[in-house]
Amino acid sequence: MTSQDMELWKQVFQELIQEVKPWHKWTLTVDKDLLPNSLKPGWLQYQQRAFARFQCSLCSRSWASAQVQVLFHMHKSGGEPRGKVKMRVFAQRCQRCDQSPFEVPEFTKENISRILNNLVFRILKKCYREGFRSMETIPTIKEISLEGPHDSNNCEACLSGFCAQSGSGEALQSPGLPSLPAVSSPALGTAIPMPSPTRSGAPVDAGKGNTRADAVKENAMGNKGKALPQPWYTVSTKAAILPTHWSPRPNTHHHVERRIQVSTCSEVPCSHPVQNLRCRNFNACCCFFILIIVVVIIVETIQWTST
Repeated sequence: MTSQDMELWKQVFQELIQEVKPWHKWTLTVDKDLLPNSLKPGWLQYQQRAFARFQCSLCSRSWASAQVQVLFHMHKSGGEPRGKVKMRVFAQRCQRCDQSPFEVPEFTKENISRILNNLVFRILKKCYREGFRSMETIPTIKEISLEGPHDSNNCEACLSGFCAQSGSGEALQSPGLPSLPAVSSPALGTAIPMPSPTRSGAPVDAGKGNTRADAVKENAMGNKGKALPQPWYTVSTKAAILPTHWSPRPNTHHHVERRIQVSTCSEVPCSHPVQNLRCRNFNACCCFFILIIVVVIIVETIQWTST
């Protein structure tokens, strides 16, 4: 890596680290002897696979690769606001020339900014315990479409036992396959797993097309005594069959009104005859006393007018 290229890496790194830690001092240096997974005590590692271009110094042949490994070792001083970063960019050599030297890759400024952005995120996460728990690596921009396998025989990282196709950043655990969702039936009180989707062109057997509906219907018939409460009035046999389709908001307003109407009509004619008789006698007595009072008032009025 030329001194001009190294100055660009340092400049971009300082701009990015000062945005998040303006009062902290970090340095970035190149170490050609840096090895992956060979860390000193207190040092941390981050590597990324990136896109870059190469040019042979013998035949002037140029090529591009998306498997260029960039290795970083970083260390933060204990309680002091400072840290160090060492980096190594693995080289490649021309596959046409014999005894060709390893050539240093050339990165665009945009890809340098993306690589160092990922580095700063890891510094915040590993050294300062900040940032997100899981962060995705910002990929570098591929200027051209690449075809064919990676030339591992002319890759410095692969020859050093550090395969460029092994990935970048921390090891990611592949997510497990999600389990099939279960549909809960409020009427039956059971969970029915949803079937896996089938292809649109797959044939469906006519005799087995309604297997799920039949199973739900049989389960409903076997548990109809537990599914819904028994009605207070006598119903027909057809009405007692539990439907296979369940509505989450059943309309029970009609049944409540009917129950109230029937109970009211059945209770009024035969409800407590002794109490009703007492009420009638009391009302008759009240009317009688009121009549006496009215008569007395009329008589007193007549006598007063005559005098």
